[in-house]
Amino acid sequence: MTDTFPNRKKSSQKYSRKRIAIYLLIIVLFFTIVPLLLIEGGIRTYIWYKYGVPGKTYGLWCYDKEFGAIHCHDGYNTLSQTNEYGFRNTENVREPKPAGALRIIAYGGSTTFCYNLLNGETWPDELEKQLRKNHNPQDQVLNAGDIMWSIGQSYVRAKRDIPVLKPDYVIIYDGINDPANAQFLELEGKPMKTLVEKGEYGVFSKNLEQSRWIKRNLALVRLMDYVIAPRLTNDQQVQQVDIPTEPDPYVMENYLHTLSDFLKLAKANGSMPIFLVQAHGHNNKLNEYLTSYSRNGIQTATQEGAIVLDAQVMVDGYHGPPMDLFYSSGVHYSRPGAEMLGEFLYQQINWHAAAR
Repeated sequence: MTDTFPNRKKSSQKYSRKRIAIYLLIIVLFFTIVPLLLIEGGIRTYIWYKYGVPGKTYGLWCYDKEFGAIHCHDGYNTLSQTNEYGFRNTENVREPKPAGALRIIAYGGSTTFCYNLLNGETWPDELEKQLRKNHNPQDQVLNAGDIMWSIGQSYVRAKRDIPVLKPDYVIIYDGINDPANAQFLELEGKPMKTLVEKGEYGVFSKNLEQSRWIKRNLALVRLMDYVIAPRLTNDQQVQQVDIPTEPDPYVMENYLHTLSDFLKLAKANGSMPIFLVQAHGHNNKLNEYLTSYSRNGIQTATQEGAIVLDAQVMVDGYHGPPMDLFYSSGVHYSRPGAEMLGEFLYQQINWHAAAR
């Protein structure tokens, strides 16, 4: 018998194939996306249960058009917290500033942020403890350090903070990330040599790790990057690279020019700049090279009227192995090193004469 409706059969087969495709897609999603979402939720629940802070949101980095990413306001992770300005402080900025108290902002990269230490253990925290004990209980030291930031990023952030907060002192502890910033810019087709020759100073890369959406927003990715991946890496297979014996002249010119602008910004807003020369634990030539940018800034800082303090003097005066004062990197302070630097800063300046 001839089929009276031949198109019905073809249509039925067509819809069956679509239905099968939909079912397969649902199965794939169920066994991939759903488990990942459950793992992500489980990690976040654990972190909130163990480290959660009422009124704060998990994650330190947020998107920023100018920087790519910047510290969030009122964020936290397993080690750190930020306040309402995105400073690494557990308490908010004291506004209005109490009469007779000092407000200090410390700028720099991870050596200021102190990623290996808990809140309350960083060297800006230690300076604050010394000031509150010996000067005024209302003194406040705000930590504006950000991981991987060069002096260009610090300067641009300072242009947001300083005119608003009018700190009494601005501490600059910057330099070790400037060679890496130049390398990132090179990959983006912006060689530092070309930028300097065109008079474009303080340019920085926006393509840092924290600029990745998945890195900022997924706890699972951070778990992979910070916990699992390092355990799977064989440190003995790390490729050896040639370490320069002298600072790159164009990176150095950019650093010194931006430093000069930074110091002028502070003074124009009534702040006294403190240029803190970066130190290391004598552990390798790489750190000698990286801290050389900061060391070469002494003359510029002196000419601009900044207070110049050399952290290496503190390290060299320590009666013990210099690496006692540092984390394994040799440039990030250990807990004893942070305590010592905070006390060193307190002792080197007549803070009582500066309160206003």
